[in-house]
Amino acid sequence: MLSGLSPSGAAPQVLFMALALGAVGLVQFFRLQRRRRVMEDMPTARIRSAAQGYVELIGRALPPDAPLFSPITRTPCCWYRYKIEKRDDDNKNSWSVQEQGKSTTQFWLDDDTGRCIVDPEGAEVRARSRNTWTGAAAQLIPGTSEVLMTGDSDHRYTEHLILPGQTLYALGWFASLSPLQASAHEEVRERIAAWKADPQKRRSFDANADGELSMAEFEQLRQQAAAAVEADRRERAALPQTHVLKKPKDRRLFLLTTEPHDDLGGKLRWQAWAWLAAGVLGLAYGGAGLMMLV
Repeated sequence: MLSGLSPSGAAPQVLFMALALGAVGLVQFFRLQRRRRVMEDMPTARIRSAAQGYVELIGRALPPDAPLFSPITRTPCCWYRYKIEKRDDDNKNSWSVQEQGKSTTQFWLDDDTGRCIVDPEGAEVRARSRNTWTGAAAQLIPGTSEVLMTGDSDHRYTEHLILPGQTLYALGWFASLSPLQASAHEEVRERIAAWKADPQKRRSFDANADGELSMAEFEQLRQQAAAAVEADRRERAALPQTHVLKKPKDRRLFLLTTEPHDDLGGKLRWQAWAWLAAGVLGLAYGGAGLMMLV
């Protein structure tokens, strides 16, 4: 953009644009380098033994408990992002976005030592499975062998997918949730309140059917509620912990990608150096031009 212009003859607006490009280039260089170093320096944790906090996980993506389908092609998936664009009437080479969106449904990550719920809300997702097409596309109707053609030449369709079974690399905040989150005392209080609010349950403790619970009747309700809570807690204590990977509360990177880990690191490296080159050229060009104007 700047190679055909001499700094001495450039308009001030062009020089300031060059300086702005230079500043953006330097910011992007440090941003991408920081991301690459985080990915390269972070050891891969195992779900079964992962520490609480910021971790790197690698495993197989598994679909949500309820089937999830992409909106355009109805492909079974773990996550999707889509965009539908319409060709502009006046400029056939220009497109405007008509509809777009992405899934926020939680899905699973399995690394053979355990399973972890992945909450994709707020994640930067790089999906290796992505398609863009214009016009009609073949769409397999789920559960059948029938194919339906959808779309037209005035629309462009883009779909990014994380498919079941794909290797998923994840950087995010790892938390293990105990089956016994609330205290026994709190659970007993909630159980008592629920039973008292339930007319049928309340009547079962009203021995004299006067519509009120005497102290003795209430004590019987309390004892049975405590016994029921204790039995429930014993059952839940035997259940495994639930692990969740989600967006960190601070500004650290939350990344989900099905691109190979080494390939992504290499891509970030050359992108960072490309931005640095653009930044240095922009600052040199803009700085030289402003010096000549002074």
